Amino acid sequence: MRKRDAAAWCFLFFLLASGLFGGRAASGGLREALLKASEAPEDAVAQAELAKAYNLNREPGKAFSAARQALVLMPGFPPAVLELAHASRVMGDHGQAVRLYEMYLAVEPRSLEALAGNSESLARLERWDESFASAMAAIREAPKTAEGYGALGRAYRISGRFEEAVEVLRQGLVFRSDSVAILYDLGLCFIELGDRTSALAQYEKLLELDRDTASLLFRKIYP
Repeated sequence: MRKRDAAAWCFLFFLLASGLFGGRAASGGLREALLKASEAPEDAVAQAELAKAYNLNREPGKAFSAARQALVLMPGFPPAVLELAHASRVMGDHGQAVRLYEMYLAVEPRSLEALAGNSESLARLERWDESFASAMAAIREAPKTAEGYGALGRAYRISGRFEEAVEVLRQGLVFRSDSVAILYDLGLCFIELGDRTSALAQYEKLLELDRDTASLLFRKIYP
């Protein structure tokens, strides 16, 4: 029992060190996930939850590792597949992301986050029709929430259809006016349309919600 406790504490120290001193401060959710993972290092559920917490904390590399560990423990575990897909998308491996999203959607076809994530990766691969279809599926699934409109607006932006993107993204803001992702995409569209005043208006809104994203948009406005 003491050996098991010692091993758990060593694992906890490693996780806390990687989470708290790896470039970003751990959020409350990440700290909780780290503790759960340390208590059950061979539990696929705990590892998948840790991967999700890392993704939410914008640490896709660590999310990727935790999700892979969960899949070693439980091959095909859907929550781990989803987090691995998210991490792959953020790290730019869109081919793998699409394969993983489609694997997850075969089990959970109504998942808004999977449909939205898949739409973005398909757009990055210039598979436009499939990208728009995935985003539209999210809108049909939940027409009074922002996720699908944000996904379709982002796909339009990536494809260069900026005016259409603005219309769709504004529709998304009707349902969630504080969406950081939508405000950022909207700002990027206004930059491309030469409307710096409107882009700066999105920057001002982002300052109250997410200063890191606001700074990123500001650097796009004034490169």
